[in-house]
Order: sequence, then C-alpha cells, then structure tokens
Amino acid sequence: MRTVRRTAAVLILPAVLYLGAACERTAPTASVPVRGLEADLVAQTASYLTQRLLALEALIPDGTLTPDDHLPFGHTIHVVTHDNQDSWKVQVSPTGEVTFDDERTCDPSAPPPLPPGALHLVVMPTTGTEPFTFARLRATRYHRTYLRDLTRLDYWACDEENNGQQWPFITLEIDHNGDNVIDDQIVFEPAYQNAGEGGMCGAVSNQGPEELDKWQFWDALRTDPTTGEFHACWWSVEEMTVFPPGFTIRPLSDYIAAHPNAAIVNLDGNHGGVQIIHGFAENITFNGWVDAFTIGKDINGSNGQTQNSTITYDFQKP
Repeated sequence: MRTVRRTAAVLILPAVLYLGAACERTAPTASVPVRGLEADLVAQTASYLTQRLLALEALIPDGTLTPDDHLPFGHTIHVVTHDNQDSWKVQVSPTGEVTFDDERTCDPSAPPPLPPGALHLVVMPTTGTEPFTFARLRATRYHRTYLRDLTRLDYWACDEENNGQQWPFITLEIDHNGDNVIDDQIVFEPAYQNAGEGGMCGAVSNQGPEELDKWQFWDALRTDPTTGEFHACWWSVEEMTVFPPGFTIRPLSDYIAAHPNAAIVNLDGNHGGVQIIHGFAENITFNGWVDAFTIGKDINGSNGQTQNSTITYDFQKP
C-alpha cells in the first residue's frame, strides 16, 4: 500500500512549477533529459526530477529492528572508517559507490575540514533501465528525533562533478503522527540557500552560492539567534499544504509549524532516516565529498529537558 500511495501522489503533480510565491524557487536553471514517466517534464529543474524519483522509491522495511543506540552527552567527534560503523550504513544503486578515503583531488586550495579523509560519493551513468542512480550513507541513530529538538544539522561538501545544480544533499525520512510509518521525505540542497536560486527563502538562508572544487560549509538549520526559528530552505516529497504540488521550497520552521510532531524515523534497522545522498537525478556522473557531518539535538527537549548531544562525524580512510 505504501508504494501505491506514493506513486499515485507523484502522478498527480503538475508539470508546471509554482513561480513567484515568497519562498518558491525562481525560474529553472537546468533542464533535464526526459524519458518514460518524466516525459512531461520538458523544462523542469534537476531537483524536481529528484523529487519524483524519491517518491517512486519503494519504502519496504526488511524486517530488521532499529538498534537502541543511546546518544552521548556533550559535543563528541566520532571517527567513521567503514560501512556499518557507528550507526552508518552504505546504500548504493548498481552504479553508485561510497568509500572512505583521503581527499586529494577536489579542492587544491584546502584539505577537508577534518583531514585527511572524507566520505566519497560517486555515481556513474547506467546503460540499463535502472531508474535510480545514487550513492548514499544512512544513519539509524536518530530514530524518533523530533525536528523541533534539533540544535545542529550541518556538513562540509566538495564536489568535483555534477549536473550544475546538485551537490551532496541531506534527506530525512519523517513520521508525522507517532506511528513510526514514513509519511514524508524532506530534502536540504545547497543550491537553494541563496536568493538567486532559492528566491526569498534562499535570501534569508543566505548561504553559498555553491562552487565546484571547493570545500564549503552548509547549515541545514540556519537557526535565528533571536527567535530560534530554522531559516534553511527545504523541499518535500509528499507534503501538499506547506509545500504545494510542484517543486516548492520553504524554511524548515514552516514545516515544523504545520507538523509539530514531525520526527525522523528509520525505515528499518538497515535503512536509517538520516541520509547523505549524491545522485538521484539525471543519468550522468556525480562525484563529491562530505566531511564533518554534525547532528545535535536536545535529549528529551520536548519534555522540558535540554541536555544536548552533538556528534560530529569524521570520515576517514580505514
């Protein structure tokens, strides 16, 4: 039933972008090759294609249980060197690859923020009929984390090759009502954090613009120091109220206001709800790096407690 519902939702999305609203995306900057189901997307952005592809992905649990992985207090740095370590698990399409390696090729002017290693995400084109081409790393540690309790969600990225628009991005799988069923996926992309590509929402987020072959810092919360609101721009796969049909971006706080109990959930014990992804777009090469991925949350913050746990993940070569 889950797959059927998601597919139906995609098919009713119009092929025309919503333009001109306060925080919606400005005119498309990149067109996408059209084939099959995407034949009506003659002039859509690459991210709109990503939205449709994510919606088509079957979310079928494999039966494994989510591990009971307690968060440490304070700010700690965890070194991750391989698959299935510290709650992180690799998931790739047939032409995708995730490795932990020394970064020596991306930014000639600077090493990774936590040198010398970084997470390397590579996606090669496929010659077959496989609709999904991606490389991603998923964390299971943050199951049942309320979005409202997040205090940090940021990372560094350096991209060598992409479609001109999509850098390594974050996807969170979200439950709205506490039943631990995935109701939505929300996506943070660097491209929409500036006014030129993200409209008024991007102007407030005020990050970037993105550059090839350069290590850049991306804040997926962009917390207002006065109000505590999250100004970073996100888009949704399923949300039809705050994020109307079409490709629309909004501040994360708008999403939380509409869904105050929205929480990150895992699909199962092998497929975590926090994802670092490259690809999931056109059938081309994507080659990028990520380092110093940081997640912070107030433990039991929704119950009035504010004991903070912040982990920075330092990706290094084994």
